[in-house]
Amino acid sequence: MSGVERDSGIRAIDAHTVHRITSGQVVIDLQSAVKELVENSLDAGSTAIEVRFQNYGLKSIEVIDNGSGIAPRDYEGIALKHYTSKLSSFEDVSRIVTFGFRGEALSSLCALSDGLTIATATASEAPMGTVLEIDGNGRLKSQKAKVARQRGTTVTVTNLFRPLPVRRKELERNIKREYQKALTILHAYALVPCSKENKGVRLTVTNQIENGRKVAQLKTDGTLSLRASAIALWGTRALDNVTDLDLSFEVETEKSVLRRLNQGSADSPTTSVRVQGLVSKFVIGAGRTTNDRQYFFVNGRPFNAGKASIVQKAVNEVYRTFNVNQAPFVIADFVLPTHACDINVSPDKRTIFLHSENNFVLALKVGYASDLVDLFNVFFSSITT
Repeated sequence: MSGVERDSGIRAIDAHTVHRITSGQVVIDLQSAVKELVENSLDAGSTAIEVRFQNYGLKSIEVIDNGSGIAPRDYEGIALKHYTSKLSSFEDVSRIVTFGFRGEALSSLCALSDGLTIATATASEAPMGTVLEIDGNGRLKSQKAKVARQRGTTVTVTNLFRPLPVRRKELERNIKREYQKALTILHAYALVPCSKENKGVRLTVTNQIENGRKVAQLKTDGTLSLRASAIALWGTRALDNVTDLDLSFEVETEKSVLRRLNQGSADSPTTSVRVQGLVSKFVIGAGRTTNDRQYFFVNGRPFNAGKASIVQKAVNEVYRTFNVNQAPFVIADFVLPTHACDINVSPDKRTIFLHSENNFVLALKVGYASDLVDLFNVFFSSITT
């Protein structure tokens, strides 16, 4: 028999191995590591978040915020698997409004790095904070050290994927590409979440290569304005041919969904959806040659448009009926009831299932096309008067 010899006995995998395996499914790359830390800062009520990369994230990732801080009573469980303050029962998942809720992120980062260090202070403890050292299993090793710290939390992850040699080697080989992916997801958080959450969030991202100076990668000013955030990322001219996106439509609930919800075969209720954001004007030359600036959100949560391509495809198809050779610049936040979607699909929570998806896309196309027609009429009237 080739390969590893195995006996016929079935036995439980030891807890340490299970932890390593499942952690590798939660944090799968550099961008997912950064995403989880930024979401924790947003959920903590931060109005200022700084992300610091050392050598594109190979050496370390540090996320600093001015949020609520971690109370001493929570030190022991802060990085344990499935410890969270967001849920008390499974039913809470369908009503979740925070970014994080599984209690996996910090625990996974502990297992997938050389070390996790947290410096934190609550309002009552500032200006003195506590340094927490966490071991690879998410257990608290030390909480004795003190540090000068205003209210908030700093999380430092050192040598991501070092315990997994193959994945570490892949990260080193493709670090600049992985770093660009991390910046892309940070752009998404700089747009809708940072212009909506906590009365506005100032997001700063820097990178410092070895023996080099620190370089600012992006910076928003923390105002409650999606336009201001977009201008901070790409400059004023990026919005020269962009208009506000604000449309509403009703989605008829599919019968299969009604049956799942035990509502029988009565007349199908509808779900109200509102789409807010920015989109390219429909005129020739106003779009872009690629779809590189298309960001989609559900209730302010960025989701992977590549995996949810049916929504992205619908937006592009409608736009190309007015501008056949280009793709739109689009930032679209779909605001809908939490029961009308499922965000508990993938470990990174970037894949979102939309209930009654076919009806959703049809209603989106009709609503979006109608909105573009209205814009066309306004534009036509302005050039003929």
